[in-house]
Amino acid sequence: MPKEDRLRIQQVLLKLLFGIKATTDQDVQAILDDFDVQQYVLLNSSMLLLTGIGDDYFFLNESMADNTCLLDFETVYDYDLNDYEFQQLMRQKDNPDYSLKPYQGYLYFVWARLYINGIFHYANLCMVAGYVNGKLEDYGFDQINKLIPHEYVEGKNHLKKEDQGRLFDMKVDAGGLEGQLDELKSRFHNYVLSRYEAILNDYDSKASKQVYLADSSSDIEPSMNFIFTDKTALQVVRFQHFVADCQAIKGDIGELENLIAAECEAAQRFLEDSYQDILANFDPQVVKFRKKRKIIMADGVADEWL
Repeated sequence: MPKEDRLRIQQVLLKLLFGIKATTDQDVQAILDDFDVQQYVLLNSSMLLLTGIGDDYFFLNESMADNTCLLDFETVYDYDLNDYEFQQLMRQKDNPDYSLKPYQGYLYFVWARLYINGIFHYANLCMVAGYVNGKLEDYGFDQINKLIPHEYVEGKNHLKKEDQGRLFDMKVDAGGLEGQLDELKSRFHNYVLSRYEAILNDYDSKASKQVYLADSSSDIEPSMNFIFTDKTALQVVRFQHFVADCQAIKGDIGELENLIAAECEAAQRFLEDSYQDILANFDPQVVKFRKKRKIIMADGVADEWL
């Protein structure tokens, strides 16, 4: 949708729903910055009736290439494969030694909006492997903090003015165990990556063609996760008939919950074993070579820290 058309629709809705007059894009953005969750839900649900497609007014809240829109893709598979191939080519462009990997389903918490049985919902679209990956990362973050309590503190140059912004200089304080903490995080990162690959391969080989629906709504913000087992499930879900097609292949959410519980239990054992090994054998004086990075926040972002 052209930016000018979107602005005009937002202007009309702001006037009709809230009695607010906005003239420019800057006006609209300033108004939205002050909105609470309930106001956003009302605006987004109304906007969806004008911009969504198909039976459920489906809207994919993701960036697309120029002159490309959701109507160019019949199924979730068509969209996901196109996005995957683009990402693979970009990685190969950045690294000529990168080996292209076969497509097995790529969705990873893709944002969407839609109506489910007449009720507005925010949504995430994800593969099972990616969804479990996200759960493991959250679980591991909590467990690592229990094993090595730590917090982030401001470095000496935090928010120091530089170029067109300010330096982001936050450092971890783990009570002297910073090296051990970094090693534990590194090992867990590799572990989660290996589990992602294993689960992706397992579900791809089984091709059970299912989608799990996990409701994550709050009292004021309706939200649903659509979690696809493999690429065969993506092939039969059309954007024009999204909810009906998902219901037709809906799986037992208990199966997914059992998988997550088992993976978290295994992850806890891995972290505890790794922690004990690091305390006994790891030398924190041996520092890994890494690229030195400098993060500069734009003034508008930095203002929230000041």
